[in-house]
Amino acid sequence: MTTPMSAERFADRFRFYRDQPQQQRGVLQLFEAISSTERGEEILDEQAPWAVTFSEQPPQPQPPTGGLDPRGSEEASMAGPQKPAPVKPGDSYLLVNDRDEDLEAYDHSGKFLWKLPCLARGQGADTDWSHTYTDTPPGLYKLGQLYADYEQNPNPPCSDTAIAYGWYSFDLEELEGQEIKAGRAGIMLHGGGSACGWPGAWAPQQPLHPTLGCLRIHNVDLRDKVLPLYRQGTVYVGVFQEKK
Repeated sequence: MTTPMSAERFADRFRFYRDQPQQQRGVLQLFEAISSTERGEEILDEQAPWAVTFSEQPPQPQPPTGGLDPRGSEEASMAGPQKPAPVKPGDSYLLVNDRDEDLEAYDHSGKFLWKLPCLARGQGADTDWSHTYTDTPPGLYKLGQLYADYEQNPNPPCSDTAIAYGWYSFDLEELEGQEIKAGRAGIMLHGGGSACGWPGAWAPQQPLHPTLGCLRIHNVDLRDKVLPLYRQGTVYVGVFQEKK
């Protein structure tokens, strides 16, 4: 038994597969389906009021000169990135505020996209990021290698990896030497949570517990919010912590 997509979900899939073969096949199939209907000629009329001139593209918002740094007043007193993110069209920026325990997403022009819960929390003092297993070192990162465990098996057996990292995990590539300066390495963005047990760590909205210094968000938010941005362009991450 199939489950029909909503109009919103249909549009989301087209954005998800932008410029990929799946989208091209979908466009051709959609065209053929419309052409075969009784009103196909009317819908596909080049002069229809809703039609956009062939090959005409709406103006694209340009990245801010000098890069993107969307910090607000709440981050002014916190330790964070020392330089703006060098975004270009298609890129995005995730602003992580450990004090507020949230993550805000912005497109390359600085337009706010969404906000969700996030921890940049280790298992040491809240103002310490200089030792192993303490808070995520503040600074500018970008998402690197993706480990898409959910896509390999959405219902995996219990394992240390599935419990600790959840559905998806991303390497965080430091852009200001903040890990090296603190003698740290291996900082990631991921879901899961050993404190959740099994199968709790694999739940869509598992409880958020401190990591060993990585960024942690809900499993479902990694899939539905972060992953589409990652597959669209470079995702920069600014981490803000309380000053020592």
